[in-house]
Amino acid sequence: MPDGSLEHAIAVDTSSAEPMPNVPPREHPARPSTAAGAQPLPGTSAQSQRKHREPAASRFGTGEFKVYYLVYLTMVPYMAYTMWQASSPERAAYAEYSHELSPGWLLGRKIDLSDGQWSTFREHLPAFALAMFAFVALNRVAQACLRPGLAGQRGALRQLWFTGAYALAFVVVLSGASVVFVAGFAWGNYALARACAGRRWAPAAFWAYGLAMLFANEHYHGYRFGDMSASLEWLDAWRGLLPRWDVTFNLTMLRMLSFSMDLHWRRQQERAAGADRVDALAAGGADPERQRVERAAFAGNYCFGNYWAYVAYPPLYLTGPVITFNDFVAQKRQPARVGGRAVAAYGARLAAAMLLMELVLHSVYSVAICKWAQWDAFSVFEISLLGYMRLTFIWLKLLIIWRFARFWALADGLATTENMRRCMSNNYSLQQFWRDWHCSFNRWLVRYVYVPLGGRRTSTWNTFVIFTFVALWHDLTLRLLQWAWLIALLFLPEALATWVFARPRWARTRYFRFLCSAGGALNIAAMMAANLVGFGDEGVDAMLAKFASRQGAVFLGAAFVVLNAHLQVMFELREHERRQEFAARSDAAAKSEVSQAESTASRPSPSRAKAS
Repeated sequence: MPDGSLEHAIAVDTSSAEPMPNVPPREHPARPSTAAGAQPLPGTSAQSQRKHREPAASRFGTGEFKVYYLVYLTMVPYMAYTMWQASSPERAAYAEYSHELSPGWLLGRKIDLSDGQWSTFREHLPAFALAMFAFVALNRVAQACLRPGLAGQRGALRQLWFTGAYALAFVVVLSGASVVFVAGFAWGNYALARACAGRRWAPAAFWAYGLAMLFANEHYHGYRFGDMSASLEWLDAWRGLLPRWDVTFNLTMLRMLSFSMDLHWRRQQERAAGADRVDALAAGGADPERQRVERAAFAGNYCFGNYWAYVAYPPLYLTGPVITFNDFVAQKRQPARVGGRAVAAYGARLAAAMLLMELVLHSVYSVAICKWAQWDAFSVFEISLLGYMRLTFIWLKLLIIWRFARFWALADGLATTENMRRCMSNNYSLQQFWRDWHCSFNRWLVRYVYVPLGGRRTSTWNTFVIFTFVALWHDLTLRLLQWAWLIALLFLPEALATWVFARPRWARTRYFRFLCSAGGALNIAAMMAANLVGFGDEGVDAMLAKFASRQGAVFLGAAFVVLNAHLQVMFELREHERRQEFAARSDAAAKSEVSQAESTASRPSPSRAKAS
């Protein structure tokens, strides 16, 4: 069974009520022992140790799993054929959504570009790629000319001078005259952070400013110069490539809050341990991502030049992944070691994902069907597959957009979190699903929302607060609020089942994994129903009505059996990952023992030393 706490759902330790980084005591001996009751520095978390159990033997070659393989060989082609037929021009429902389709280039079929976000990204992809290539190439030339050394690393970073200038030009091209709003809000946040950071009430002020920006942007639809003054109305005609700058500003708001809170915790650490100690940690290097996130930068690094380069960093400006200010500055002081082969391999994976998307959009018109078609024209099986493909499309769309941004950041030497760490269809736990979906945002939520609000001690109501913020952050609509609260409610039965069945006596029974697969099947069904909320009330009503029929009952029973087979394979895949981790730890331990033995053997014994 999956772990039953939200911090496991977002893969970050939150055992402390204070959001502070985990710095091993051996790296700062002046730190008092937390075992003695001392509190960690503000902005850090107490270190936790996970127990590693020995993995079970592989079941992949057993007779049971051969049955599961047969299910895959039968069901997957049948599902693909059913979705192909549901999108066929021969179907009567095709006429209702065909106007949403565009001329295609694969399989002799049209392509479904009815999703506005994907259509915009696909249309501007060549321009974005050219802009990012120019940034990476010119930035490397600038770095070679500047050759930043240790001097100046405690203040404005010289290696960010070109980044800041290019970022300003990039925002001007994207937003046109609206750059004054972007820069103005950024400056206001910077001034507020510099004036208030370190004070007890500062986080409330930062959040009030950030949320006010979101609500104002939504209410005024990005603002119009003509509404401010008739003499400025001509500026409304110059809105850049993406006139709705306020849509993508939500990510900018996250980066602004990250800067403000990281500066706030830096000043709290100074009061708790002294500036010299905090600077010593910052100067000590921080290769692991967690240390880069949690260790404060030098006080002088929190300047406007570094702040602007971070807020408007071109590869991540529009889409993320989200990176904290501390992490960004740490990597710019000491660039991450990213090999050319690794970047090229990542680019090849991105290209493969884009080709897969083209194939999917030429084969299954799930987006257009869910927007315009009448559900009565489809069977329960077809509706379920279209709902599944709708969610698959969202997953693949975001994976490509985020990987595109991450690819160019890696090419520039900046390592960021992989947002989609696991295939959508390889999830059986609600908590694990949200841990791996938009992972960088989840980690941001842990550091800046979940832990400051109490962490594990307040996880029940904390979950509702987080998902409410996530819904409002995406869009200020009642539909998204309903979706968020439904998802938060679904956490409760999973957490309860985890608590009930977490006792060792359950894990020792033979039928325990089948009990887990039954719960996982219910989780998957609930997740699909929750995401159908996004299709509108009419679609959900039609689907529920069909499920209440005899045909729907038969389908649900068959789907439950197939999902259980799929879940058993997922369980074994997780166990295979544990076997690989266990083997790697065992090899590392064996090498360490050999190294220690060789070191001991090479030392002269005390008697020999005395004789010599």
